[in-house]
Order: sequence, then structure tokens, then C-alpha cells
Amino acid sequence: MYLFGTHRSITQRMRLTLRRELGAGNFFWHVCDVATDLDRAVLFRSGDLGPRGWSVAELRDEVLRYADWYRERGVGVRTRVGVWTADGLAGLLHHIAITSLGGVTVLTNPNMAPETAARYFERSDTAALVGDADLIAALPGPPPVVADLAQLRAHPGRHRQAPYRHAPDDLVLISHSSGTTGTPKPTAFAHRSFFVGKRERLWRFPSSVDDRVLTALPHSHSSGISYLSLALLLGLPAMLVDDPAGASVAAAMNEFLPTVVIGFPLALADLPVDRLSERAKDTVHTWMGMGDASHERHIRPLVRLGRNGSTYLDGLGSSEMGMVLFRQAHTRDSERYGRAIGRPVPVVREAAVLDERGNALPDGQAGLLGVRTPSLTPGYVNEPGLTRQARRGDYFLTGDVVRRDADGVWYHLDRTPDVITTSRGPVHSLELEEVVLNTTGAFDAAVIAVDDPAEEGRSLPVAVVLHKDEPPTPEDALARCNAALAERGLATLAGLVVAADRTGLPVGVTGKVLKRQLRERHQKLLGEPVAAGVALAGPVNGR
Repeated sequence: MYLFGTHRSITQRMRLTLRRELGAGNFFWHVCDVATDLDRAVLFRSGDLGPRGWSVAELRDEVLRYADWYRERGVGVRTRVGVWTADGLAGLLHHIAITSLGGVTVLTNPNMAPETAARYFERSDTAALVGDADLIAALPGPPPVVADLAQLRAHPGRHRQAPYRHAPDDLVLISHSSGTTGTPKPTAFAHRSFFVGKRERLWRFPSSVDDRVLTALPHSHSSGISYLSLALLLGLPAMLVDDPAGASVAAAMNEFLPTVVIGFPLALADLPVDRLSERAKDTVHTWMGMGDASHERHIRPLVRLGRNGSTYLDGLGSSEMGMVLFRQAHTRDSERYGRAIGRPVPVVREAAVLDERGNALPDGQAGLLGVRTPSLTPGYVNEPGLTRQARRGDYFLTGDVVRRDADGVWYHLDRTPDVITTSRGPVHSLELEEVVLNTTGAFDAAVIAVDDPAEEGRSLPVAVVLHKDEPPTPEDALARCNAALAERGLATLAGLVVAADRTGLPVGVTGKVLKRQLRERHQKLLGEPVAAGVALAGPVNGR
């Protein structure tokens, strides 16, 4: 708990906590009402002369100008407005402006392919679209009513009115899933449910007066919006980094000296520790990874930083859940890894390991992760069938395969589409990836299913590894990986592919490996002549 010596006083945070009408659609206006430091810079971007900061008062003026522009063009209650920009701060301000009118923001990652983005806007019933000129120009076919963000920046903003009063279940945001298992799904977020996690974090998030947060999350995603909203609520100085590449994050850390660094796992894994200044290394005390759980290989170098080491809060969550659901704290003395995701966070009412019919499984058995939480999405937009498929009774299925041990610690084993169906039973890819990464020292890796030439309709596991430095030979890497896997009683690999570059191990717009593409690319690998960069095993798993 953070009670005293914080950016927002106990009194201010208590006033926020007690406001039942406070939610994701109107949080900014409650901040403006409660804050006593409206002219203090709180959100920052990197600039030529150092960090450039914006106060709540400055942000408010921008929001009001944008809201006036939208109002003049007919945006109102339930109007869905697409926002497609590489500028994370602009995306946040437009989201606040749209929701202040009762509208719904349809956020879209700037790295999404134009054809995919066009389908996404259409599926989401987007009535109007604002964005960067180059992104809009790349859209195929006639887009919805469109405006370049530059037009809005020049708007004088003559009229002001009170913000819309949201009902608890009003939609405020549509944000897409990662799309790693198929087409990105438009996920709905409501005024009350999308605020559940932020209400709890008003008291639990690091917010001492010397705390500063750097976020390398995609700010065109619900997670990015969520943590920027939290920073404003807490008055917590926050720097936005729109480029999640490690070099950009390192440069921003050296400039801003954050105590807390937030990102999806790949952004934190890519951080070049040797490029950090000694001050930046000493200042950081907490890392927050979220989405898929992080790998031991990527966590250990980071927790060595800090004056006395630092803490890596590894969080498993999903777009549909609206927040991180499980959290495991790692320090430089941690020994429990192996895909451990810890225990459910307080807001989770119940989590269970389920079979396909929705029956709870005992500790030690792998099954589907089902969750009951008030932060749950109302569903997928215009996809009632998908929403129904994601439910088992009162549980929502996150799409993850997990198990819980007798001590109550949970482990993330796989995503449901990535489970490898072998002749000996299911093999969970994430357990194998953990061993592959630790054994080879690779920067990134994926274990995927490929066709088993000896068993029609069955698969075998193959690893694809990517190194930043000189890679080992595939034969040596495969031999060492299989020895380590066998020692742990895990399925061994039928082959290993050394990717020459990132195209050989592609990632989606949120930095997750596109295993679906890898499966399609290497489906017949075991029945083809051995190519360069590939090693195949002999008898696998005793066959």
C-alpha cells in the first residue's frame, strides 16, 4: 500500500475512490476536479532538449479543442471513431475527447497492415476515422469519413460543455487482440469494468514522490491507455515511448531515469543493458511485463539492475480480461521460474483449471484457464458466436492452458491453438521454449507443431531460435536442447531451425511470435530434405 509521501495525497485518492460514477469513460474529468497541481507536468515525451512535459491543464485544453471538433462533425453518444496513429499521446487525448461526448474509440495499432486495419474498422462499425496521413492513405477502398490528425491540431475549440455522464455498461473503447492466432478480434471495454483494475491500483501502484514510470506499451492498445490513465489518476510522472525497440527504451531510460519500466515481454527482453547509464541502472526498482508471461532468460539480466537489485512483476493477462490477472514477483534471488505466473491478483473472484466441458480439474493437471472477474469484457464486437465460445458456464476462457500446483502457484503452459498433438499426447510449447532459451542463450524462440510423417494427423515439436550474436550450429543447439529436455522429463524436439533474422521468427503488432505463420511455413519440415540452418533429430520421444 502507498499511503504517505505520494504524488496524490490520501485525501485526493480517497475522493476518487469514493466516487461511484468514476470510470474509464470520465476518469480524466475527475482528475481535473480533484488535482491541486494542474500545472505540474505529468506526461512526458523525449525531445531534442530533454523530456518535454505536459500538465493536466495543458492536456485538458487539447482535449477540449478536439472534443469541439468532433462535436461539430456529429460525433455523439455511441458514435464509433477510429483512431489510427503512431503518436501515443495524441491517441490518448483523442480517446478522452471522443469519450467525453459519449462516443466509443476504436484504437488500432499503427503497425497493422492496411488491409487488416480496413477489415477491423468495418467489423467494428467505425463511423469515422482520424489518423496519420500516411496510414490513412494506405487504406484500400473507400474508408469511412476521414480526417488527418493535423486538421484537428489547428482547430480553435470555441465551445465547451460538460462531459457526457456514462452509465456503468456504456462502451468506451474497442481495442483489438494481438492477432497471433488469427485475425485480430475487436474487444469491447465498458465504463465500469475497464476501470476495475485502476480503482484497486490507486493504492497499490508505486506512486511515491520519487517514482517515475516509463511505458513502452503500445499506446494504441487497451493496455497502453490503461496505464496512462492510471498515471494521470495518480499524478505519476510518466514518459511515453512509442518505439518499443530496446535501443529506444534504453535511450528514454537514460533521459528520464524512471523507477518503474512497463512493457510487453519482447520490449523488455530487447533492452540492451550495456547501453544504460549507471544512473539509469541504479534508479530503476521495478519492471512490469504483461500479456504473455515472460521467460527466465529475459528476466534475470533485468533484476540484477537497481541499487540492491530490482523486482520484475511478471503478469499474465489478456485483452478480454481488461487487466493483468496473475502476478509473479521475481528478484535476483528468485529460483521459481519454469513458466510460473504466481497467483491471481485480488480483483479476480475465481480462477479454475477446466476441462473442455467446463469441469474443474485437480491440482497438477493441465487444462483451460477459466476466470471470473468484474473486469471482463462485455464481449467481441459484432461477434456473438466468438463471445459464446469463450464461455464455459460462469467462466470466461482466456485461451490459455495452465496448471496449478499443490502450493497454489499457477503455471502458464500454452495458448490453446499452440498445443502440439503428438501420438503420445499433448505437448505444451511454452515449457519447451523455456528450456530452449536457457540452453541456447537465444534472444527469442518458438516451439511449434509440424507434421509427423510417421503418424497421419499427428504432430511433433520443432524449435525456431533467433540469436542476436553468432548463433550455434543447429546440430549443436538441437543436441543440447534435447539433452536438457530429457533431463527434465519433457518431450524432446524433432528438429531445430536457426532463423537468420526476424523474418524467420516473425512477430505481430504487439510483439508476440506469430506461431500460426511458423506452423504454415514449416508444416512439412520433417518430410523434406534438410535445408541450411536446420537440424533434424533421429528417433524422437522413444520412437
